[in-house]
Amino acid sequence: MTSKICASVTARTTDKLVDMVLRSEKHGVDLIEVRLDFLQEAPDLTHIRRLTSLPLIATNRSQREGGLFNGTEESRISYLFAAASEGFEYIDVEVATPTIEALALKLKEEYKVKLILSHHDFQTTPSLDGLNRIFKEELAEGADICKIVPTANAAEDNLTCLRFTSHASKIKDVICFCMGRQGIPSRLFSPLLGGFMTYASVERGKEAASGQLTIEETRRFYELLT
Repeated sequence: MTSKICASVTARTTDKLVDMVLRSEKHGVDLIEVRLDFLQEAPDLTHIRRLTSLPLIATNRSQREGGLFNGTEESRISYLFAAASEGFEYIDVEVATPTIEALALKLKEEYKVKLILSHHDFQTTPSLDGLNRIFKEELAEGADICKIVPTANAAEDNLTCLRFTSHASKIKDVICFCMGRQGIPSRLFSPLLGGFMTYASVERGKEAASGQLTIEETRRFYELLT
């Protein structure tokens, strides 16, 4: 049983980012997501790429999508292209991005990166039909990995995401679980039902999203199952 853990690095400074990347690697994670939108200074992407041999994901989430980046859309996207040119293996970009068709094509064909197309719902969890509609949209736009992350308002929302993951993962690599404290079970069980990976924070207080557990907590859960 393999359950991939991706560390979300949410550093505000380069020094802290370096520390969090190195600690993530020491904890034995499988991938590292660098949340560029959390940085309060321009990222040195060349330096970041050289810190580790682990696969890196570049994410630059806008405020309207629950992130912290407040610059222009052109600037936001330019950082993603820069990360791709430095050898980041994955780029996570929202399927609702206005230029997504051209953006996806360029990233995949010119930069040869794996494209994670993402959708977040900060209010609720759609029905299975709703999740499948989003899934089909992400597939149509060329996703290598389809990421759909809603919010749990009840325990049953976890089951909706897990049922979807079990089915959709047979078609394409999928990341799907619920945000919020109610959604913690789906974060942990998603990889066990075919989900590509789950996310964990490097330390308490540095979570990228509500309900995210630490690497240690997540690792401990999977160890109990082996």
